[in-house]
Amino acid sequence: MDWDSAHRRLAAWAATLERGWVPDEETTRRVLHRRGLELAKPPVLSDEGDLLELMEFTVGTERYAFETAAVAEVMALHGLTAVPKAPPFIAGLTTVRGQVLPLVDLGRLLGLAPVAPAELRRVVVLAQAQAPGQPAGGLGLLVSAIVGVSRMPRAQVQAPPAVLAGRQRHYLAGVLPPHLALLDARRLVADPALVVDGRLATRSG
Repeated sequence: MDWDSAHRRLAAWAATLERGWVPDEETTRRVLHRRGLELAKPPVLSDEGDLLELMEFTVGTERYAFETAAVAEVMALHGLTAVPKAPPFIAGLTTVRGQVLPLVDLGRLLGLAPVAPAELRRVVVLAQAQAPGQPAGGLGLLVSAIVGVSRMPRAQVQAPPAVLAGRQRHYLAGVLPPHLALLDARRLVADPALVVDGRLATRSG
């Protein structure tokens, strides 16, 4: 390597920086043209349609979410009435503004590790579509804690793992990395095993 030549180039660059570099007319024209093109570009806006707005919560140590559009409200549990001969995943009934609401123990429904009833003190209320003239329905899910609302790219949703079966697979809309399961609210509120006439659940199977 020609060290003398390298040192001369470094010295020349240092001198140029000290004097302040003054571009020639052609260089100035190119720079201004390029800046004009950049300023003329329309701003890049995020496509809201590609984002999922999610309400995240936990059941024991597991993290789940619904799309916020499917959640009618979130509230604290203020008592419930047991339903005789109901399946184990039916925790009972409660009343919300005069309407009877069935409560489902989501952990038991999905076959998760048992969670102490004292830890299930939050209710996620899913809205239920109804026919014209019929009273509004709904379904309450007992959960451990509400994490909050987040937004994630829809493209990140992955298919449910092939190893899942039964209710876990049926109610699961997809998974989001690293460990968030997206549930299908429509399948839950439409499942006759959870809500039937009289707002009582039948024992399935």
